[in-house]
Amino acid sequence: MINIPEELLNFDPAVLKTPNTYDTNFQDPPDASGVYFVVLPNYDKYLKPQPHKILYIGSAKSLKVRYDRHEVIRLLSEFYGYVQFYFKEIQNYREVEKALIGKYKPKYNKQWIRNNTI
Repeated sequence: MINIPEELLNFDPAVLKTPNTYDTNFQDPPDASGVYFVVLPNYDKYLKPQPHKILYIGSAKSLKVRYDRHEVIRLLSEFYGYVQFYFKEIQNYREVEKALIGKYKPKYNKQWIRNNTI
């Protein structure tokens, strides 16, 4: 198993990049490998602040292609009304993805946990 630095295993919207135009770390997803988070916004229906809720964690060889074509993002957006996408470019994206799923256990990553792959 690869030793993954703790800073790669943290979900910190202030550091992660996002295509959400109102956010301070705005950037279109690049054609590069990395991991991504699909999360609920950090406010409730009354615009009261709350922590982000991580719904799904994934990885991709091309974050741009994944963001443009990902079925999970579309389905979660339809179900919840609005979700946010955060990402970070990483070379060893598959190992980091598995570690992140193991740490956060997102609701829609059940197949990884069920199959004992993390």
